[in-house]
Amino acid sequence: MRRSMQSAVPTALAFVAILATLSLSGCAAANPLAALTSTQQPEETEPMLRAAGFESLKAATPAQQQRLKSLPALQLGYYRDKNGDANYWLADADDCNCLFHGDEAAYQRYENSKLDQIAAHDRDRMEAQQQRQMPPPGFGPGFGGPGFGGPGFGFGFGSGGFGFSL
Repeated sequence: MRRSMQSAVPTALAFVAILATLSLSGCAAANPLAALTSTQQPEETEPMLRAAGFESLKAATPAQQQRLKSLPALQLGYYRDKNGDANYWLADADDCNCLFHGDEAAYQRYENSKLDQIAAHDRDRMEAQQQRQMPPPGFGPGFGGPGFGGPGFGFGFGSGGFGFSL
């Protein structure tokens, strides 16, 4: 029990420090890139953030929950810490009641995984389109057997018999 309390204290302090920094910086609202919009749903975004190395910080107190709800929901934002390093965050008061927080490297991994996901979606869409454009077996050039097409000119039904050619 004592060990879980000790590990919860740094997490709570980190949450408070990040919220305080966001409050002081005004969520970096003066910077046009401060709120980077995300079109993904929480069930898609949160696993990607975790895999990229973002830390999930739970809002433990009513004050933290209230502050979390005041942040733009599911919008990736950033602030600069006292060393000038970019720190990225995403607030999710509704789904996980937490704030995701990561450094520049975590952000880059997250962006790369989003690009990979978009590329995979585009590949799937192109393959489906190609499948729709292909004629069914037996119809079209290069397909022998019964149906339209096959070697030679003209068309025929079946494998010989009825038909005509030019």
